[in-house]
Amino acid sequence: MGAEGRYWNARTETMSRSEQEAHQWRLLHAQLCYAYTHSPFYRERWQARGVDPRAFQGPEDYFTQIPFLSKTDLIADQQDHPPFGTLLAVDPKALVRLYISPGPLTWGFTATGYRKFAEVWAKGAYVCGVRAGDIVDVTAAYGWVPAGSLFDEAYRLIGAAVIPGNVGMSDFHVEVMKRVKVTVVQAFTTFLATLGEVVKQKGIDPRRDLALRLGIIGGEIRSEAQKASLGDPFGGIAIREQYGTAEIGIIASECEEGGGMHLNEDFLVEIIDPETGEHVPPGASGEIVTSDVVREAMPIIRYRTGDLTAGLNLEPCPCGRTTPRLQRILGRSSDIPRIKGMFIIPRTIQTVLARYPELGRFQIVVDRPRHQDELTIRIEYTAPVDVANLTPKLVEELRNAIRVTPQVELLPAGTIPAEAGLVDDRRKV
Repeated sequence: MGAEGRYWNARTETMSRSEQEAHQWRLLHAQLCYAYTHSPFYRERWQARGVDPRAFQGPEDYFTQIPFLSKTDLIADQQDHPPFGTLLAVDPKALVRLYISPGPLTWGFTATGYRKFAEVWAKGAYVCGVRAGDIVDVTAAYGWVPAGSLFDEAYRLIGAAVIPGNVGMSDFHVEVMKRVKVTVVQAFTTFLATLGEVVKQKGIDPRRDLALRLGIIGGEIRSEAQKASLGDPFGGIAIREQYGTAEIGIIASECEEGGGMHLNEDFLVEIIDPETGEHVPPGASGEIVTSDVVREAMPIIRYRTGDLTAGLNLEPCPCGRTTPRLQRILGRSSDIPRIKGMFIIPRTIQTVLARYPELGRFQIVVDRPRHQDELTIRIEYTAPVDVANLTPKLVEELRNAIRVTPQVELLPAGTIPAEAGLVDDRRKV
């Protein structure tokens, strides 16, 4: 582990590509065998296909024999076998940490698995430039979902001091940055932009009043121009990006050289055509697929993230790390949009609306007219409703279900065009 050096693990981060591929396969093969032995979900699924990963000789066996895993697979498994599903590979009494994310999905961790998972996040933060002695404001959510607490664990593993800032209260975040001389802020892209607006509105001189040197962003679609401007209100601080999922952890992180986000050298990452499932040519755009290699309680194997990347930068990086660099995320390949870092799952919305027999078809509309993503759920009613009273009630119930506050539009039946898609993502990137 690095202290003030350049690398968290110099040996693995600077291996030749062939050595890294062998390293990734060793870790992945061990996890495949573990999942087959301990998780009924994988054992039954793979046996039905005549697959036994213990006989695998290399990645080609994995690519051709292991089926993809999707979020809907995970949701269905837990709905059929609550609360953990058949994916669980340990005795429930061994679990020490549980998270509840939209779906709903329950994520369980053993003590050992949680520590290793936190180290995945710590390595990513280290690549971005966080070091011992930093003071970090974590603005991700701490309640129910993994992001806030795992960022917190990661920065403290590095040796940084952490402020558990949580979401919202942008004015207070800026006051705390000024008071305690925060050096690093972790935020979703749009919230960092909001903090920048507060700095400008308050007339704060960032070079005199703040000690901020680094902003770490992720979790939302953004343009290159948006990213480039995020550091300006804070005096031109460095902005570095991460990409990850709750299921796998931090998959890629940007170093000081830019040019994309370095893939974690422990993960075998595939880029596939989302329609065919086949690998795309080197460097081409496609959907990100990977497997976790550290979780004990609930291994995640060959997971389709649903996120589309512009591709991989395969050029050598001056920082010395030898993994390819993931280019920016373009959007979702499915009808599960990501808004403010949260997946908005249509089935969850349907569950809420099913409580009201007078409600019918709905559409999810995502837009970004200003700095923040905005979610609107358009809902048709098939019988007379009290729009003024029902609208705020639906807003509250949907917010509790999906962890994002939507705008709700109640509309007469037939208002949503028959040809309209379930998701209308109007964000321009």
